[in-house]
Amino acid sequence: MQVDATKIQVDAIKIQVNAIKVRVDAIKVRVDATKIQVDATKIQVNAIKIQVNATKVQVNTGQETCVYTVALLKRGLGRGIIYA
Repeated sequence: MQVDATKIQVDAIKIQVNAIKVRVDAIKVRVDATKIQVDATKIQVNAIKIQVNATKVQVNTGQETCVYTVALLKRGLGRGIIYA
């Protein structure tokens, strides 16, 4: 009788251990999903940085164009040109 009771306890402990393993695996899956989300966010941040840099280049190009146009106008080379 005591041997059977001990076997039942061992089986119950094995079931508990397996349940814990299942929970640990579920946590690992959630951690992996979170890592993927973090990586995706990093990619989005990098894409935004690239857009910001591209906008800065456009702004700088626009400023250079304005400076060049003003220089032309000051030298009188822009006569007869209508600027909108």
